[in-house]
Amino acid sequence: MIELQQLCRNFQVGDQSVHALDHLDLVIDQGEYLSVMGPSGSGKSTLLNMLGL
Repeated sequence: MIELQQLCRNFQVGDQSVHALDHLDLVIDQGEYLSVMGPSGSGKSTLLNMLGL
């Protein structure tokens, strides 16, 4: 099982702060399959990197 509560990840790009993940809640039960989908820049790779996947 993987459980995340209020996960946030911000980057500083020049003068702007980018909110890659903003208060994300997620529960993945054992044996469950899922896909992570979204447009470019929506935080998919950031989420997977933070999970160590």
